[in-house]
Order: sequence, then C-alpha cells, then structure tokens
Amino acid sequence: MRRKIGRILVPVMAAMLVFGGCGNTTVVTDRVTENQTHKAENESNEPAEKEPAEDEDELNEENQEEQDKQDSEEDADEEKAEIPEESSLNIDYTSVDGLRMEKGSRISAVIKNTDSDYWKAAKKGMEQAVLDLNEYLGYKGDDAITCTIEGPKDEGGVDDQVNILDMVLTENPAVVCLSAVDMSSCQAQLEAAQEDGIPVVILDSGVESDDDLVYAYCGTDNKAAGAEAAKQLCEAIGDEGEVAVMSHIQLSQSSKDRVDGFQEEITKNHPNVRVVSVDYQLTKDDDPTAEESIEAVLEKYPDLKGYYATNQATSEAVLSVLDNYSDRSIKMIGVDMGDTQKKAIEDGKEVGSVCQNPYGMGYATIVAGARATLELESDKNIDSGFQWIDKNNIDLEAYARYLY
Repeated sequence: MRRKIGRILVPVMAAMLVFGGCGNTTVVTDRVTENQTHKAENESNEPAEKEPAEDEDELNEENQEEQDKQDSEEDADEEKAEIPEESSLNIDYTSVDGLRMEKGSRISAVIKNTDSDYWKAAKKGMEQAVLDLNEYLGYKGDDAITCTIEGPKDEGGVDDQVNILDMVLTENPAVVCLSAVDMSSCQAQLEAAQEDGIPVVILDSGVESDDDLVYAYCGTDNKAAGAEAAKQLCEAIGDEGEVAVMSHIQLSQSSKDRVDGFQEEITKNHPNVRVVSVDYQLTKDDDPTAEESIEAVLEKYPDLKGYYATNQATSEAVLSVLDNYSDRSIKMIGVDMGDTQKKAIEDGKEVGSVCQNPYGMGYATIVAGARATLELESDKNIDSGFQWIDKNNIDLEAYARYLY
C-alpha cells in the first residue's frame, strides 16, 4: 500500500508532476539506500530433539529458556513493525510509507514569503504530506502531526524572517524546514538548532553554512534551470546578440545559482551572445526598483535582443516594462509561472518559462523532515525538478501543476 502524490495530482502524468521528470532534468540520481538487518529464519520447521530432563530443576530451567526465546522473538517482531516492510528501499520522497513519526510531532516551516503564488503552491504540497502522514499513521486529534508555515510578506524581509526563525526555535519543534531569504543570515539560528537537537531541512534556497548543520536540501537545481533559460533564449534570438538579466534578491542562493548557470552556459556554448547587464531586486529603500533598472538597461542598450528574469516577480517586472518597447522585438524568458506570464506566453510576449515544481518540493521537504526526526538517511540534495513551458505545451493538462 504505497500512497503516491501522483494520486493527488493529475493521474495521467503523476510522476512528471511530482518531481518534474518531463525531460529537462534528472531527479535524485544518487539514491541513498536504507539497509535494515533482519534475522535469518530457521531452515527447518522441525524442532531439535531434546534430551529428557533429569530432574525438576532442569525441566524448569528449560522452560525458562523457552520462555526467554519466545519473549525475544516477540521483541524482534515489535522492532520489525517500526521499520519499512522491505529489507532494502530506495528513498521515495513522494511517499510517506514507513515514516512512523511520534504522536503529536510538530513541524515548523519558515519560508521566503507567504503571499506569492509559488509559495502558496509549495504550502499546499507541505500540507498534503502532513495529511498523508496522519492518515498513514492513524493519528487524529491531539495525536495528529501538525505543521506551521510562516514567513515575511515579501522576499526582502531578511530581518523579519530571522525574527520568525528565532521564535520558532524557542518552541522546540521536531524539525525546521527553512527557505532562507538571505543565504548568510541564519548561521546563528542553525547552530542553535543543532545544539537543541532540532534537525533542519532547507528548501528552495540554500544557506552559507557547514553541511553538518543542514540535514538535506530540497529544491530546484537552480544552475541547471539557469542554463536551460540560456539555451532557450539563445535559440530565440538566433544565437547572436546582446542579452540582459533581471534577477531577484542578490542575497538569495537561488538567485545567485540561476544567474551563474545562465552566464556559464552562454560563456561556454554561445560565443556570439553577450550578457551586457545583470541587475537585482532592491534590498534597500534607496535602491532602484526592478522596473527602473530595466528601463535604464533598455535605454543604454538600444540593440538588446533578449531578457532573462529569474522568478515570477522579476518576470512580471520585465513584461510590464517591455510593453512600452513593443517596437524593439525583445525576446523574454522567465522563471516560474503566474497568470501574467501565462497570458504573455499565449500572446507571444514571453517566449516561455523555466517552471519549478513547488508542490512537489513542499511535499518532499516534509518527507525529508520526517526522515530527519527518525534519524534515517536521506539524500543530501533532493532535486524537485523543473519543466520548460512555452506556447506548445502550456495548455496540456499534464503540466497544470507548474502553472501556479
């Protein structure tokens, strides 16, 4: 009885929806195997012949030995019930089978923001995983596993997120799931979590920290996503010309990786394409807005052929500015997918978008968190996958989960 997320998603393409296996990325290629040791069964069911007891004391001793043996077998049966039924399992982050968390366990998730469509989709994945855990374990009422999901209102709220994380740690949850706004801001909190025996699973965006402070990372291979965006944009502009980048907050690891992956692909494989500008969303009140930065780039580079935006917010900013430059025929590639981008692709204003799998990411994060509380092995990097979406596949039901 294996309950997959695929039963929750569109049944026709369940495996693709959960971990993005639609041809653009390899998901969890280095599987960790749980090795469970089981006692070998006796080769024969026939009991060994025993010598007759010479006296009552010897008979009592034999009876006690037999009782001890039965007790030992019963204890072994109880232990076996606490581990997966199979002796060797590849880790499946789309299933909660075998994850016997303690009753009343509490999972705390601290995400980048609570308002974006992307994070709402990730939240749905987390919530479904918790529902599945409770159903699998038969937990109800006070016994149920719970999950709190908190974060700042926008992705610039570094201090707000740190304060939320501090508060969460004082509540001593079973595990913390964190997507860091600022990859360098949470070192003290991660150290405190380790001291208190609270495992930490990172999702979506990593942190600058020692590996031993983080149990696992679950998210998109952001360098690969950036490289895919570069390939698609270079093809759209005929593999020649000037392009620019508008990225989300520079302090974010996902932002850095998406920009690095994009630039590395162009440098390595597209010698006639040149990245002339890389800008980031504001982090201080006196920084230029994304729209102001884009305007400045368009004015400075009148021959610009393409624009790459690294998330939903920056994609929408680029699209809004490009509406004023319709005579320029600038090709635009985004990351993520909200309603604005969907319409832009349908109208031919956006070539396409590299879409993450936030629902599957959220689900897998809870699975990894549950494994952490049980001190089970896990992949250090869990790839939730991505999918290239353009006008040719945007209306396919199989890709509906990517259109958040």
